[in-house]
Amino acid sequence: MEKILVVEDRVSDVIFLKKILEKEKYDVVYAENGKDALSIVENSTPDLVILDIVLPDIDGFEICKRIRNNNKFISLPVLFYSAIKTIDDKLLGLEMGASDFLSKSADERELLARIKNLLKAKRKVDSAISSSFYDPLTNVYSPQYLGHRINEECIRSRRYKRDFSFMLMGVDNFKVINNAFGLNTGDRMLKKIAELLVRNIRSADEVCRYKDDEFGVIMPETNLRGAFALAERIRDFISSTEELRAECTLKLTVSCGVSQYDNELTDPKKLINQVKQALKQAKSEGRNKTQFYSTH
Repeated sequence: MEKILVVEDRVSDVIFLKKILEKEKYDVVYAENGKDALSIVENSTPDLVILDIVLPDIDGFEICKRIRNNNKFISLPVLFYSAIKTIDDKLLGLEMGASDFLSKSADERELLARIKNLLKAKRKVDSAISSSFYDPLTNVYSPQYLGHRINEECIRSRRYKRDFSFMLMGVDNFKVINNAFGLNTGDRMLKKIAELLVRNIRSADEVCRYKDDEFGVIMPETNLRGAFALAERIRDFISSTEELRAECTLKLTVSCGVSQYDNELTDPKKLINQVKQALKQAKSEGRNKTQFYSTH
């Protein structure tokens, strides 16, 4: 059920909107002032905001502006629904980032049609955002997100002198599994491995799909020793767990490469290249192994 926030201080208008929206099976919450409205948006984000201009504290234009200034709410539609209907007010509302503007004198059917269109557009945007953030097969973060987050953590590490490490894990002999059991089995194995990874990291860490059978783990506030220990724990767990046997009778193992960010790495891509080299070395030395990056 989609949730609509009505920001309106006139009780009669709240009752009217609540009645027609609930009839259409929307979940309706309301706020009588701007402060409460912003709190609701922040703490239990609705799917759409219906916003009056004139409110007792913060006016609707300022509320819309604050919503639009927060990237968390990039897809949240804001519909101005007000008795004020001059062209200047409409233009100002649109300048503040309003999705649409409708007079309270408008027909009820037009209001519902506009709400329906705004929510439909939001679903499309949310779907596009989700597909860019999450890998559709494994439901962990996507390769695009991985590149973005590594760049962010490198900047943070350099600015605040905080530890940051990165791990790249690859499934050993994954082509053999695909060839012997088929691509569908291989896909199910990757989903299960991603699930096991998520269960075995700390809450501050993030698992991302890198490519094919490789996963990256972003580890903020972690030095090389800590990253190596985590990688070893994950590697050992995957090699010993029985949870993967239901999909594949072959013993499955993984290899890991880890590296710690260094301020001398001016390009975050160099950190990725380091863990790729470490992973390649782990595989070349027999697989089922963790290797940290070393210049020696």
